[in-house]
Amino acid sequence: MDKALRQSLLLLAAVTLVTAWFSVTFYFPDEHYQVLEFMSYKLGITRAAELPWEFSVRIRPWLQPLLYFLIAKPLTLLGVNDMFTLAFILRLATCVFSLTAVAVFARSVLTTIEGDEEKRAFVRYLPLFGFLPYLFVRTSSETFSAAFFALGAGLVMGEKSAARVALAGLFCGLAFESRYQTGLLSLGLLGWLAAVGRVRLPVLGAFLGGGLVALALGALADRWGYGQWVFPPLGYIEVNLLQGVAAHRFGREPVLAYLYLLPAQIFFAITLVLMVGMAAMWLRNPRHALTWASLPFVLGHMAVAHKEARFLFPLAILATAFPVLGFSPQLPRGRAFFLRLWSWRKGWPAQTLTTVSLLAMVYFAVYPFGVRPHMPMARYLYRYNRGAVYSFSPPFMSYPMFRSAGFAAEKLRDVAQLNVLLDKGPVLLMSETPTPPSLPDGARATLIYSEFPLARFGYGQAGTDFRRGYTEFSVRHGFLKLLPLYWYTLYRVERSATIRS
Repeated sequence: MDKALRQSLLLLAAVTLVTAWFSVTFYFPDEHYQVLEFMSYKLGITRAAELPWEFSVRIRPWLQPLLYFLIAKPLTLLGVNDMFTLAFILRLATCVFSLTAVAVFARSVLTTIEGDEEKRAFVRYLPLFGFLPYLFVRTSSETFSAAFFALGAGLVMGEKSAARVALAGLFCGLAFESRYQTGLLSLGLLGWLAAVGRVRLPVLGAFLGGGLVALALGALADRWGYGQWVFPPLGYIEVNLLQGVAAHRFGREPVLAYLYLLPAQIFFAITLVLMVGMAAMWLRNPRHALTWASLPFVLGHMAVAHKEARFLFPLAILATAFPVLGFSPQLPRGRAFFLRLWSWRKGWPAQTLTTVSLLAMVYFAVYPFGVRPHMPMARYLYRYNRGAVYSFSPPFMSYPMFRSAGFAAEKLRDVAQLNVLLDKGPVLLMSETPTPPSLPDGARATLIYSEFPLARFGYGQAGTDFRRGYTEFSVRHGFLKLLPLYWYTLYRVERSATIRS
């Protein structure tokens, strides 16, 4: 079993390292603005005025930006000043951290799975959860907190000595200091230690003591980040829960919205299996540590008005064990039904699901997908352009830490204004699609760079047509909250006469 687990972890690590190299983008803006830009502010690159509103109201934790700063600052002193290179190194560090966490968790959860066949199934399918490599390289609070909590959960599922449990409490506390919502996971785990694990009071005290040490470390990080003593968790509760700022700004969803928000992505099939497996685990494995941890976490997020699929990403590592802990025929409740269900894992539906998950994993490993990030374009402009870029849509302003000196972005009023600019020489024109916008008579557009991979091979129109269809579908099915799709493309526009001369 150890050999098989090592092989699975090595396969997962190989795909994750490839993903770290290609995944220049971010999944959601918070991953960049509230982590990397915070770090960049301390590096003296990003100005305080360019940070998100959460900085001024002091409701975001500084632990993760501090840890990244401790990696980035020495590298800048050694002459590594390309911010995209630094971002890659931080993704690499995050993926190593995540892989370490999943290794510790996997070894520990194996001891809680009944049956050799079930253990083999968990180990065999571990590298086939296609979303893991993509999430493991995210510099997001969800990824960081998921790794910290998986380490804590892995420790308490093994030997429950005071030292081990204290270390688990420290990791759970650091998960909280990375993302405050994971406090629900830690409270559930603490309840399991007391009610099911039946550890002695001194051992429970060790868990709480480790958590307090983490809170102290978090307080020091917040003092360093904000420049004064503050306690951001209270501010977060006040602003987002009591005042409901997040719900007012970003919308309210029904209580059961996660039933359709979570599957609304490319990994919908495996996500549905994990959701059903989690519910089955709650019903059939009520005494397991993961049941006690995940149930209050999910119920708490269902109760909050504003919901997003990423809010449940801290469960990503734990979720690898949900199918086995929920569907295992070794469990007493519904044994006959789940024995038949368990046999389906070798049939064509399971093989199809696995194939789709693997194909999606390969796609995300080499293609930098994200939500409104356009980091490939930002990287191109950061490294190769120092002049003005024009567009008919809202101008592409790049990101503070990736904005090169001399770069400017301006919006054109109409084609007539572009015509005037062309009288002075070539113009860099940006489009939101891999085909150029309308141009003045006698003007010609030459492709310089596009985020759409096939544009360089002459298939830009295919990307434009796909975007049009995708946008129409997302408008018709607004309840799915599908993410907007853009492929920024840069053209050199000049008059044909200029080219002939």
